[in-house]
Amino acid sequence: MARLKIVLLFFVLAVFVFISPALVFSGNLQDKIQQKINAPKNIQYNLDALQETRQYEQYEPYYTEGDAVAAGGDLQEQTVSGYRDRKVRAPVEAERRAEISNSEGRPAMLPPVLSSYAIYRTDYNAELEDNVVTVKGKAIFEVFRKGLTQIPLLSSNVGLIDVSVNKAASFVTMLGGRYYLVIDKPGRYNLDMEFLIKASREREGGPGSFSFEVIPAPISQFEFTMNEQEVEIFVDPSIRLEVKREPKQTVAWAVMPNTNTISVRWTKALPKETITPVKLEPKVYVDTSTYASIGEGLIRCQTAMNYSILQSEIPNMRIALPEDVSILEVQGRDLRDWKASVEAGVQYLDVYLNFGVKGNYILNLTYERKIGEGSAVAEIPWVKAIGAEREKGYFGLAAATNVELAVNKIDRVTLIDVKELPAAIWSSTANPILLAFKYLNHPFSIVIDVTRHEEVPVIVAAIDAADYITLQTDEGKSLTKAVYQMRNNVKQFIRLVLPKEATLWSVFVSGKPVKPAKDKSGNMLIPLEKSQFRGEDLAQFSVEIVYLDKAPKMGLWGNLRLYLPQTDIPVSRLEWAVYLPLDYTYFNFGGDVKPLAQEGWGAGLRGLQGAVMMSKQVAREKAGAYERLGEQFAPQAQVFYDEVQSAKMKGVLPIRIDIPEQGRLFKFSKLLITEKESPRLSVSFISLFRPIRKAFWLLVLLFGIVMLVRLVAKKKK
Repeated sequence: MARLKIVLLFFVLAVFVFISPALVFSGNLQDKIQQKINAPKNIQYNLDALQETRQYEQYEPYYTEGDAVAAGGDLQEQTVSGYRDRKVRAPVEAERRAEISNSEGRPAMLPPVLSSYAIYRTDYNAELEDNVVTVKGKAIFEVFRKGLTQIPLLSSNVGLIDVSVNKAASFVTMLGGRYYLVIDKPGRYNLDMEFLIKASREREGGPGSFSFEVIPAPISQFEFTMNEQEVEIFVDPSIRLEVKREPKQTVAWAVMPNTNTISVRWTKALPKETITPVKLEPKVYVDTSTYASIGEGLIRCQTAMNYSILQSEIPNMRIALPEDVSILEVQGRDLRDWKASVEAGVQYLDVYLNFGVKGNYILNLTYERKIGEGSAVAEIPWVKAIGAEREKGYFGLAAATNVELAVNKIDRVTLIDVKELPAAIWSSTANPILLAFKYLNHPFSIVIDVTRHEEVPVIVAAIDAADYITLQTDEGKSLTKAVYQMRNNVKQFIRLVLPKEATLWSVFVSGKPVKPAKDKSGNMLIPLEKSQFRGEDLAQFSVEIVYLDKAPKMGLWGNLRLYLPQTDIPVSRLEWAVYLPLDYTYFNFGGDVKPLAQEGWGAGLRGLQGAVMMSKQVAREKAGAYERLGEQFAPQAQVFYDEVQSAKMKGVLPIRIDIPEQGRLFKFSKLLITEKESPRLSVSFISLFRPIRKAFWLLVLLFGIVMLVRLVAKKKK
């Protein structure tokens, strides 16, 4: 008998091993999903995942006494032991979080708090009888915490018949128009409930519907049975719906998402008719937008052809153009190839696609036509979509160079305002659109008069500001530093005409030393860099030069003349700071520059007849320091000049020269200096202190001689 039992056991196991896979992978989708859901390994997998989640150390200190425990074993014993372990580990975890917070300088991140219960699976079976729907629902859920836990079940507008948990009585309450299931102990539970719903129908045997609230769950199925045949049943929001028509009844089964409501509706099934496929010819409508740029002896066009393809697909397109048009580029989605051919004086463009297209398709063409240099009468080239039911389009004309456009003759087109052009044309150009046209069908003609005007030279470089500093000595040496803030587009050099006896010492462009050159006329050529664009304007850069000029030696009185370099680039604003020797009085200022009055300057003549001078009192206070410098500067300047002359070399980069700012300061300005102007300054001077000082020392010398003679004569006596 024992052997017979063993044989039967092995037979049952063999049948299960070989037959169960066939059951899993055969039958309809409902049976497959049902077998997978009911498989013990799936339930165990969910429980293991839940247990593994609870065993993470960083999460455990945040669970309360009623946290969930794994299925199996004594539930009360596992809950108490887990609570004791967490009570022991909680202070340790708190210290660890504090250490992490202190070491990283930020509070430790807290894990999310889990819900007090979880719904694993729900199954609902509904049956319609006499416009009343009987619904039987099952749910598998788990409660994690001790104490009262309320689980929402249904809305109170249903007729609740029975609710049982683990096949035993349960406690159900109603709050806020809903039924709630109350559980006071943690654990895993099976819920069974039954309730009634009123279905709505338009008429007896006609279409109907009903809806009810459900418990949201990650795994949910719904089955609906009605004692009617030949009906179509719809369940929302179902993921998959299967309808079985059995004798005297129809059954619908659906896989539901995680939803709160299930809605069901049904209607009489309509007889299915066999529809014979009919191949329809495609209907093509085309809207074209053409931007034409006229200049440099060419009409260059960019056309966007917007196809609307109805009824069926087209694998290729054919476009007609004038014979003398050169096609430069063809672009489009899934474009395989294109070719152009000439037939009977018309050029045809055949465009081939990788796949047949239907709906909207945009084809972009770029082409041009030669119209000759100078003034001409030109016809705008046209494009035509072969096989189109209807074609309409727009033209926008712009001048690429200094040409004037005027309408000569138009046929079957309308001259419109440029504001009526579509955005596709405006986005194709940076030049202003001068003429705009609209046509509704082919053929049409647009003839334009193109008048070419003589180009006028414009300024390609400008000096926005020129700052000069000049140091003049009584020995006739004049050292000048010029800094130009300029912008340049295409100019290669700036040409400087220095004073006749001036010598160039140093040149810097954008803070970098450069090598100057000299043209046949002896003018200085300084290489320039091209300004970078800053938005829509050119950025400034600086040009710095230093040169030494010679003038007659300053005597007791006389007139001093100073000149600035002449540039071949206009200057918007000029400022000139001039340092003159301290031992002179200056008056009768002239030239083409205006003096600038400054705060702190002493009395003196103003205007072209007298610049503002430092007061004599201030000059005397500084004379002690400046006189020694002034007396030493003249011989040192001559020696320095001679040394620099001998140190000059060709082919090397210059060094930066600083101007000593010593002496009596005068400031001048001038606006709008043209390229043929050379700003100049003249001033009269007189020295009153030098004759007095020389006469004083002469008297002292004579007095000393007289005293010496008298002393010698007295000794002889």
